[in-house]
Amino acid sequence: MAKQIKSLNDLAKVYKNKVLTSINPGVPYKSYKTGSSKAYKTGKLFSSVASSNRIDRMFTIDKKTQSFVFNFDIAPQGAPYGKYVHNGTSKMGPRPYAEIAAESPEFKKALDEYINENVVKGKLDSFFEGLNEQFKDGGFKVS
Repeated sequence: MAKQIKSLNDLAKVYKNKVLTSINPGVPYKSYKTGSSKAYKTGKLFSSVASSNRIDRMFTIDKKTQSFVFNFDIAPQGAPYGKYVHNGTSKMGPRPYAEIAAESPEFKKALDEYINENVVKGKLDSFFEGLNEQFKDGGFKVS
């Protein structure tokens, strides 16, 4: 049974795992000529992406706008060429490992679960609590 997504850190773990899986060779992706990823040669990009993208800093909430902020470095220190691997060049097609992760069924499921359980449920709970207070103020008994 899959782990329940209770926090933004849980969501970040799923995403990071899918990115690292996508960097590994042999990951199927329909846009590649060979049908699989070749974004892994020496392991330097893999280890740099793994070490520089900390789970606790990937997803945050902007306190002013109450919106989610997502940060993921595709060209970390030690592997600045990651942006060329990810986006492609004039001589090489893109190998968008971050996009592959975002499109993965596992990440989409985790994101939906997080939004449904934490965002939507929280807003609905808050809405109904406010509605209960309005009924109480109006003289109704709320149980």
